[in-house]
Amino acid sequence: MRKRVPLNAIRAFEAVARNSSVAKAANELCVTPTAVSHQIRLLEDFLQTELFVRRNSRMYLTPEASANLVSITRALDLIDDAVLSMNRARAEDSRSMAIAASASVTSLWLMPRIGKFLEREPDLELNLSTFISRKEAEGREADIRICNWQSQLDCQVEPLFEEEIVPVCAPALAARFGNDPVEVLRQAPLIHVDRTLMGYDGNLSDWTSYFAEAGISRSDLAHGPRFNTSSTGVDAARAGVGVLLGRSLLIEQALEKGELVVVGQPFSVRSPYYMMTPWKPESRARLQRFKDWLLESVSPNQMLHAI
Repeated sequence: MRKRVPLNAIRAFEAVARNSSVAKAANELCVTPTAVSHQIRLLEDFLQTELFVRRNSRMYLTPEASANLVSITRALDLIDDAVLSMNRARAEDSRSMAIAASASVTSLWLMPRIGKFLEREPDLELNLSTFISRKEAEGREADIRICNWQSQLDCQVEPLFEEEIVPVCAPALAARFGNDPVEVLRQAPLIHVDRTLMGYDGNLSDWTSYFAEAGISRSDLAHGPRFNTSSTGVDAARAGVGVLLGRSLLIEQALEKGELVVVGQPFSVRSPYYMMTPWKPESRARLQRFKDWLLESVSPNQMLHAI
């Protein structure tokens, strides 16, 4: 069996040779002179040759040792550079991550939860950017994108969760119609979110399709205030402006706080979400920790089991 080269002994030899002093080498290596001398003897035993000639308390390289000193110093420098490179990569891994999500998902779902992830990763430098269109989302660099479409980008796409679409409104607005869901849907103003403006290419859950599925008749389905982001639609519903086809992902906390109430059955179409990441991310470990946390944060009824 081949013996392993004693790396610590080689470092001690190189330091003594460069400083021409055991004491100086010991100070550089943060060890005692006795430890340095021990490492030199260990290397000489390993090589079965003398490396230094000792005269008047000084140490001089033998011709064989002198001939190889430059190569040994260069090799140690390469090892140091490689270790420092790994350390820089590890440090970068723990400090930086770029996340991209829609403005609505960011403000209403991610922000109330992200503090818990940062508690786990206190050294993380989080770079969180928002988008309101598919084109905007796919045109920027990110370690992970949270999207509700199947992208054509050359990247890894993994299922994250799915959400229900359900009509909601402020409690005060429901009370105006006797808290009767059918009457609320028939008479209250309808809030519209133009998701087509965002480049969304899935099954659109609009009021026309919802009323057709619910079997409720209403003639002014196109009337009512319109918004280009879901978050502003949620704000309008909380303010009592009208009834919104709320996305369960975004209205979860408003329902828990009693700011919104459900006034109808969920729409039959559930909207899937995905995690989009590069095939070869700079840090698989860091990214995997974040993806694991995302999945932990999803309510059980929002888990996406099959597409």
